[in-house]
Amino acid sequence: MTDVKELRLRLYEASVALSNVNLVYAAKWCAEALNGLAPISDPFDYPNPQLDDDEKHDQFSFMLAKTYFSCKEFDRAAYTLKDARSGNAVFLRLYAVYLSIDKKTSGEKSGFVNVSKESVGNGAENGVDVEGELDDKLGKVVSEAEQYHANGSKPNGFLHYLVGMIYAKKKKFKLAQASLLLSLLIFPYNWSCWQELLSTFTGFDEAMIFVDQLRTTRPQLANNFMFLFFEIVMLQEFYQRLPQFTEKLAALLEMFPTFTFLKVQKFLAAYHGLDYFQAESIFDEILMTDPMRLDDLDTYSNMLYVMEKKSKLSFLAQFASQIDKFRSETCCIIANYHSMKGEHDKSIMYYKRALTLNKNCLSAWTLMGHEFVELKNSHAAIESYRRAVDINAKDFRAWYGLGQTYEVLDMHLYALYYYQRATNLQPTDKRMWQAIGNCYEKIDKLEEALRSFEKAFAIDGLSRASEDQSDEYLSVEPHICYKLATISEKLGRSKETYRYMRICFEQEFDWGITDETSKARLWLARNALENRRYEEAYELAKEFSLNNAHDVGEARSIAKEARSRMAK
Repeated sequence: MTDVKELRLRLYEASVALSNVNLVYAAKWCAEALNGLAPISDPFDYPNPQLDDDEKHDQFSFMLAKTYFSCKEFDRAAYTLKDARSGNAVFLRLYAVYLSIDKKTSGEKSGFVNVSKESVGNGAENGVDVEGELDDKLGKVVSEAEQYHANGSKPNGFLHYLVGMIYAKKKKFKLAQASLLLSLLIFPYNWSCWQELLSTFTGFDEAMIFVDQLRTTRPQLANNFMFLFFEIVMLQEFYQRLPQFTEKLAALLEMFPTFTFLKVQKFLAAYHGLDYFQAESIFDEILMTDPMRLDDLDTYSNMLYVMEKKSKLSFLAQFASQIDKFRSETCCIIANYHSMKGEHDKSIMYYKRALTLNKNCLSAWTLMGHEFVELKNSHAAIESYRRAVDINAKDFRAWYGLGQTYEVLDMHLYALYYYQRATNLQPTDKRMWQAIGNCYEKIDKLEEALRSFEKAFAIDGLSRASEDQSDEYLSVEPHICYKLATISEKLGRSKETYRYMRICFEQEFDWGITDETSKARLWLARNALENRRYEEAYELAKEFSLNNAHDVGEARSIAKEARSRMAK
């Protein structure tokens, strides 16, 4: 691993180079990493980069174009560099063209969901011409970038990055991966390029194959410290709770002890692992050290929403508004606050504002889908979720939302497909397996339903004991046990039915009296009476109190019958 002195030099040079071509987010990442390094006493020798002949030729127009670019005058910046010869100047010109195209087409295409049924069913026909025009314009950008290298010019990593971005935008992922890899081989410190590369993988297995091939064929890049960052983000984004994640993260935190980005990865891993209290503690620490940071604050607010911390979410909404109310993260936080208050229309309005500010705000599309579900607008919810998975197919929440919406519409086969997509991304989340089990049960595939609930059961902490032993368990959701019992009963498996009913009933000690534990108690009392275990039946039935009048009446009848049999 590179020592701290070498890291400091590389990150400084990278931040300067990225700022020079207006890749501001990548430059910000490098600068934050530089400031997050462990301190050393050695003095820093500031490098003095030299310009080659082409760069000297372009320097004045390049400086002018950068000012136009910073003012978001993209067409003007591109025109200023029409005679550019150096790689960086050609990149800035084509990057300005790319952003200009993106800006104009964003205005022509609908930014929000059309809530009418017809628009969901038929699609946006008026978008076809825009897409065709977009392909032509972006194709010219790719052609010019490739022509630059075809002429034998000095290889430029930023041009390869731009080509990779365009291929990724058009869903040509293999071509995108090839271009992005070429970019990283030339300039490995562009974090935006690593992120773009990660977005081209549709599954964890595909990503791991790529990583293994990279280690074999490109060991120099695989040994770069940037590759380690890529690996931990890959493991985190694909929800892989593997020991390698903790080990690699610890190694990086040793080198970058105050780098907020790494702490955020730790927070996200805890959040996706449903360890909300640890995640909250980590992010509270981040806010203490970097209170003006809005990045990832929307995810933090999502967690507070789930934890039902209304006062803290309210404070967070006010706090974010005071920093910058025109950030998409701020709008999402305010939307979450309104959603918690049950003000779903206001919540949707703020999610739309977030999308106006950042059309690729994934959480806004997903959460807006949830709000439409609350308003029982299934068609708009489906469209919102579809936009979310179009931006990021790795978002299991959007796939899960699609499944829930189709289940509400009683389209169980569609729901099953989307739940399975969610489960492929998050196989250790019991909610996914419960949802799949419910769908299978509704279409009378009881064996498949039983297997699905068994997986949810195993995930929820219940260890498998042998048939002649008592079941040792951690706290398990009673609903899962009860579902397993009722499905086993439908399949005529009496021994398994009894076992799961007993487990469900025993959850009273951890979960308290619930609807499922009460039903399990009544079933066990009935079973004990039928099998002449009158004392057990009486003890179970006499304490039955929580349920509807019919069940209470049945419990009293069982207790009365058992007592009379015991008296004989």
